Amino acid sequence: MNALREIRPPGVYPASDEARATPLSVADTRVAGFVGLAAKGPLDEPRRLGSWNEFVEIYGQSNEGYLGRAVEGFFLNGGKTCFVVRVAHRPRPGELAGPDHAACGERIVKDGWEKSTLRVRALNEGRWGNAIWVRFEQSTSAKTLLTLDLDVGAGEARVNSARGFERGALVRIFDRENSDYVVLTEVDDRTLRWSSATPIVRRYRAAGPTYLEVLEFELFASLKDRREVFRGLQLSPLSRRYAPRVINEQSQLVRLEDLRSVSPAPHNLPQAEPAAKLTGGRDGWEAVAADDFVGFDHGPEARRGLMALAAVEQVAMLAIPDAMLSYLRHPGPQADRDVQHIQDAMVTVCENLKDRFAILDMPQTRDIEAVKRWRRRVSSSFAAFYFPWLNVGGAGEGSAASRVPPSGHIAGVFARCDTQHGSHKAPANEVIAGASGLSLALQDDHLGALNTEGVNTMRSFPGRGIRVWGARTTSDDPSWRYVNVRRLFIMLRRSIIQGTQWVVFEPNGPATWEVLNRAIKSFLGEQWKKGAFAGESAEEAFFVKCDEETNPPALRDQGQMLVEIGVAPSLPAEFIIFTVVQTMGDQGAEGAPAA
Repeated sequence: MNALREIRPPGVYPASDEARATPLSVADTRVAGFVGLAAKGPLDEPRRLGSWNEFVEIYGQSNEGYLGRAVEGFFLNGGKTCFVVRVAHRPRPGELAGPDHAACGERIVKDGWEKSTLRVRALNEGRWGNAIWVRFEQSTSAKTLLTLDLDVGAGEARVNSARGFERGALVRIFDRENSDYVVLTEVDDRTLRWSSATPIVRRYRAAGPTYLEVLEFELFASLKDRREVFRGLQLSPLSRRYAPRVINEQSQLVRLEDLRSVSPAPHNLPQAEPAAKLTGGRDGWEAVAADDFVGFDHGPEARRGLMALAAVEQVAMLAIPDAMLSYLRHPGPQADRDVQHIQDAMVTVCENLKDRFAILDMPQTRDIEAVKRWRRRVSSSFAAFYFPWLNVGGAGEGSAASRVPPSGHIAGVFARCDTQHGSHKAPANEVIAGASGLSLALQDDHLGALNTEGVNTMRSFPGRGIRVWGARTTSDDPSWRYVNVRRLFIMLRRSIIQGTQWVVFEPNGPATWEVLNRAIKSFLGEQWKKGAFAGESAEEAFFVKCDEETNPPALRDQGQMLVEIGVAPSLPAEFIIFTVVQTMGDQGAEGAPAA
């Protein structure tokens, strides 16, 4: 390419024949997705978070539910990025809002003629919005002097300076006796113009003197230690400072709606009144149901709950710890059905997409047999159960609740293992940061029985902390028994799909096959060197086949290219068996008794 740049004379020169293929890189499988209840924040909208502080800023702190503690546990244990979907009980499309649905705190603002002119709403639904104070004030800004007389019906004014006047501004034209009000449509160097639909109805003399000044209003909003002030606001959509546009783009507390008051300017401006709180905000927690967590997918603009999270390609782990709230609200068979519905939906999403893994919580119980029965409901290599619950400090100040489902902390452990070792390493025998104890101390017999059933447990070791003590999926297929095996294949699938996008629309022939073979083999070879695959050589660890045999003419005629890839994943050592040989006196090791 450098030689090509040095060519000077006009002509045709051969371009570089560099391959378009790019080396494959390891896909990120550390991103977790959470669905749950929060004090505030956008509903049914996945938000990307990079820290616990971001969660607090957007979703607040609340003792209601387990979402906050799960996200906190994720970051404490090594998680770097997650997506959160806040849910609440909301009306479905076409359904009228009721008293048990989530709602924003709001206030209707009156104008000078007692007509409704603006609606102020909290940024999003919840009782938190009822603590927001708002008030309005009217003000003036730029002022100039008329330099040429104005006749009745005039549509423009010559002034000594147009500085501070903008399109869409409400302007008062006045002398010692009269006033007229116009909304500017155009501003030149020394000329102000307005619509002929609102002409002035009086004659003004430049020698009057006659002045023109901009009328504005201000909005003040506050919540605890947050204060917001918006000045220079207008009610004309022509204005750069159109109030709903400015507030809705900049405020972190409220949203503004123009109710289009029929009062003429300037009487349509909001009245200056003492500060008042918004009212009517509801969390929508009391009636939240399993369907609110699962949600639906009616297209890009109509997704809710888990289905909204399913559309986020970066997510590689799913956790819904707040599913367990059903046991606090209506314990018994109804809670069992609700939690099963949510967890079944999680597993279905993972199996359909094949690019993420479900971390499932067990109901809080001391009945080991009940735990076994619960585990047998699910048979999937894309999910794993963890038991028992963890004792942790509350996410908020003064929080009394300390017993939480482990899924958020486990997701952090997954992410930490991926960072330190790779997805091929079993996320077990790893310390759970932030856990001070377990809701149930399991005996060895219980641990063995649950491990056999495919329930991953946590154990407390003196001096070594609380550790994850299992790495099994819920699959009944021995080939997919281990969490790290499934997550390794998720990583491989993501990496290969992302790294081979260049192949689309390339010629489906030997040249492309060879480049593709070489790129995938190179990538798998690097993973083998890291210990992701079993086998003493690369040939024993994996194979890649993309040639005439895998791509016969009939397949190519359909526009398809087939690559066969096989790998031998490394398996974790679950059971370490020691043989102890004792040597007595002069006896050799051969005749020594073994224990």
